[in-house]
Amino acid sequence: MYVNAGELNKRISIYQKPELEEDGYLPENPEPVLVHTCWARFSQTSGTEMVKNNADFGETRVRFLIRYTRKKLDRKMFIRYREEDYEILYLNTYGDSEEYMEIWCRRISNEGGKSGDQAGR
Repeated sequence: MYVNAGELNKRISIYQKPELEEDGYLPENPEPVLVHTCWARFSQTSGTEMVKNNADFGETRVRFLIRYTRKKLDRKMFIRYREEDYEILYLNTYGDSEEYMEIWCRRISNEGGKSGDQAGR
């Protein structure tokens, strides 16, 4: 599949969520661990709005296309793009080659509060 490398013009960072301690709790002041930083193509695929407990929520589904990396990436990680966190839903080698990788994500925002809370914080 042909990809115009010039379209990979959005800087993203991929983070590992903090690990639980032996007692099952998060450590005090947990910090995510940076796994990979790269250039990506960003595409918004869909968006919905809903009301839960009298609060407006929005869900945005997006796709990031990046150059293939041999680093182990998985759904337990999250992407930070423009100071927003995106939960990884699906990772796929794009076009069945090891040139590019697509990462399908979602961002949930609470219009009355902080956005991205469920995506990795």
